[in-house]
Amino acid sequence: MNETLAATLGELQAQIYWLHDAEKFAELASAATTIYMKLGYTQQQAETAGNLISEAYQLADDAALAQQAGDFDKEMQFYHQAKDKLIAVETALGYQTSIAIYQVQWWMYFRHKQKLQILINLFLQHLKAVEMFNLFTAIKLTYFLMEIGRVHKSRDTETTKHNAIQYWTELLKIKPPQYPYLG
Repeated sequence: MNETLAATLGELQAQIYWLHDAEKFAELASAATTIYMKLGYTQQQAETAGNLISEAYQLADDAALAQQAGDFDKEMQFYHQAKDKLIAVETALGYQTSIAIYQVQWWMYFRHKQKLQILINLFLQHLKAVEMFNLFTAIKLTYFLMEIGRVHKSRDTETTKHNAIQYWTELLKIKPPQYPYLG
C-alpha cells in the first residue's frame, strides 16, 4: 500500500469538502478528477466522474434549499437527480455494484440531522463496495467518514485531513474491486 497515495487522496478528499462549502464547484470537479486519475482511471473517466460529482453536490445543495423552503417534493426531486449523477459516475468508472443511493441517502439524512440513518447508509455504501469479507474494513471506513463529517463541521482542517488520510489508508490496503468514495 502506498502511503503517499493515501495522503494525496486524503488531502484531496478534505479539499473537496472545503470547496463544496465555498461553492467552488469547478475546483471541486478538478479535485475529484485528480482523485480518480490517481486511482488509475483514464483521464476521460476521471473528468467525467469529477464533473458529475460536482453536479451531484450542486443538486444536493438545491435539495437542501428546497428542504428549508418546506418543499418536500422538490427536495426529493433534486436528490433523485443527484443520485442519477452518481449512477452516471459509477457507469463512467465501470463499477459493477451501485452505491449511489446510499451516498445520496446519507447526504439527505445529514441535512435532516438523522444520525442513525447517516450511519446506516454510510455503512451500506462501504459494505456494498468492499464486499462482505471486508466487513471490518467497511466498519472502519464508516467510522472515518463519520469523523470527517463531525470534524469538518467544526472547521478543523487538519483533523479532517488526518481522518481522510486514515480513510484512504484503510481502503487502499484491501484493493477493492471498486471504490466506495463518490465525492
